Amino acid sequence: MAAEPYNPSPIGNPSVLARRNWLQTKLVIFIGKHTPKCREMVRILSQSMDEPMPLMMRIKKRIHFLICCWCQRYEEQLRYIRRTASRFPEHADKASDASLPLKAKERIKAKIGEQAP
Repeated sequence: MAAEPYNPSPIGNPSVLARRNWLQTKLVIFIGKHTPKCREMVRILSQSMDEPMPLMMRIKKRIHFLICCWCQRYEEQLRYIRRTASRFPEHADKASDASLPLKAKERIKAKIGEQAP
């Protein structure tokens, strides 16, 4: 079975430069080849919450957003979570003191042990 060619903007994508005609399709493919893939964008966007992105990466991110509404939404969701979590410390004393069951803790430890180098 042959690998499916990279498709940076599948049909049905509501992004600004979604595939609507020949020129837009070529532009989407060009942008897709010169910007990070979505999987890499997720990592980059998560890291950008902790440290500032270099200028060139910010430019690539904005260009990527022209063809991918999902990565843009992911960044908005990360920002929302960050804003919400920053307000949490004042309500920490109201948080539940429930703990995980012993079996759940063991499953988590086993998974972490599998992933350790």
